[in-house]
Amino acid sequence: MLPWPPFQEMILKEYVVVDEETGHHLPSVEAALVSKYASILSPHRVRDRKEQDAVDFRRIVRTNHHRLDATAPRRLAALVWESGGGEIGRFVEIALSDEALPI
Repeated sequence: MLPWPPFQEMILKEYVVVDEETGHHLPSVEAALVSKYASILSPHRVRDRKEQDAVDFRRIVRTNHHRLDATAPRRLAALVWESGGGEIGRFVEIALSDEALPI
């Protein structure tokens, strides 16, 4: 990962966990969620990829919603774009429902 946007820099500085068994450095669940959110919003990403990102986002939310730290995604998403901190909460709600994510 080449950290160009500020949210990616913050992920690498504050939201990486080390797997004790393998020693691999992995993004936290919240960091993975915001990375998918940023991909969905990207004007440079083709629609097929955005649709897969939306599927991934929904799966991350549904699998981990009981243990998500609500503050971290808002903090990181605010670095994706100025209204991202509030909007990601709406994306999480949509992911938990049966509605389609806006892509």
